[in-house]
Amino acid sequence: MKFKEMNLSARTISALDEMGYVEATEVQEKAIPLMLQGKDIIVRSQTGTGKTAAFGIGLIERLAKDNTKKGLILAPTRELALQITKEIRSIASDQHLHVLAVYGGTGMGGQIGALRRGFDILVATPGRLLDHAQRGTVRLEHANIIVLDEADRMLDIGFKHDIDRILELSNRERQVLLFSATVDSGIKGIAREYMDSPELIEIGPVGKVGKIEETFIKMTRAEKLQKLRDILAQEPNSRTIVFVGSKRDVEYVCHNLNRSNIEAQYLHGGKSQNQRERVVREFQEGRFRILIATDVAARGLHVDDVNHVINYDKADTEETHTHRIGRTGRMGNIGKATTFVELDPLPKKPFRRGGGFGSRGGYGSRGGYGQRSEGRSNYQGGERRTDDRRSADSGGYPRRDRRPRRY
Repeated sequence: MKFKEMNLSARTISALDEMGYVEATEVQEKAIPLMLQGKDIIVRSQTGTGKTAAFGIGLIERLAKDNTKKGLILAPTRELALQITKEIRSIASDQHLHVLAVYGGTGMGGQIGALRRGFDILVATPGRLLDHAQRGTVRLEHANIIVLDEADRMLDIGFKHDIDRILELSNRERQVLLFSATVDSGIKGIAREYMDSPELIEIGPVGKVGKIEETFIKMTRAEKLQKLRDILAQEPNSRTIVFVGSKRDVEYVCHNLNRSNIEAQYLHGGKSQNQRERVVREFQEGRFRILIATDVAARGLHVDDVNHVINYDKADTEETHTHRIGRTGRMGNIGKATTFVELDPLPKKPFRRGGGFGSRGGYGSRGGYGQRSEGRSNYQGGERRTDDRRSADSGGYPRRDRRPRRY
């Protein structure tokens, strides 16, 4: 169905035309009419199905017709909050609606000033939103259309209490729109407590991402970096995200690719908020084509034309794997995913002082930076044991076994 056939305002249609949105996706076709009727909905769909535009269009249409409404969108990460804000601002470009984002990792002062100037739609991470509510810079009772985006992810990372508090403080005459990749007991609990006879929309098979050609390659860890170089060299025009397990290994992989004249940048939680925003923006704009990232980018990084996702390190869970590869194959495009499977995964070695590889500030033998051990380590049966017990007569540290000296 075309957007022009969906009874949307001329201003919204004009903005969608500018964005190149002509044909509605399945989730948009099913969710927008119910939103416009004021119904609570639960949408179970994978990433890349167009759900941001689905709730964005519906929200903008409702607020444009009723200026007593205020929209609130909750997102699990600041990256996703920024992505949502950018897309909704584009959809609302011909409307007189002010869209604002608040999130952690940056100062409160600028956000407080922006909030005082007023807004129609607020996009927020739960923790920072409650910080503002406690300061009195946001009045949650004014929020009467509430979107929970990636609700399952918010529950996974411990935002259940925050979500409960936000919904308890919001307007009682509210419309709640819940979007999630899965509908488990936690999601059903939110629906039961805070939603009014919600309509369920299910898009695609559970736990599957369509239109992605996925390959698994077995190799030793020592072979992984060269294999990555080979793949990237064979795809000189491909926009690629490489997922790596730790922040240190992300920097190691990126450093070595750059040394091999393969331009790449990296993204992980150790960067400042401004640095992360700059990297995401430049990747979206095509200023570089290879992004090395931890799972901080597995959700919340919305780039419609990622050609290839490479799992340099396997994901910890099947769900994380699904969301990683969901960065490609978006909006009806065919994507490609490759996962490296190690034949001989090595245990992490304790940090040891000294020069050379594995030393402090150097690169570790596992393809990343050296791992620092915590506390005093004893080896028994090939395993490291950290002993936190204290002994009063040994200065507060574990007692050493001493042998009598011989003279």
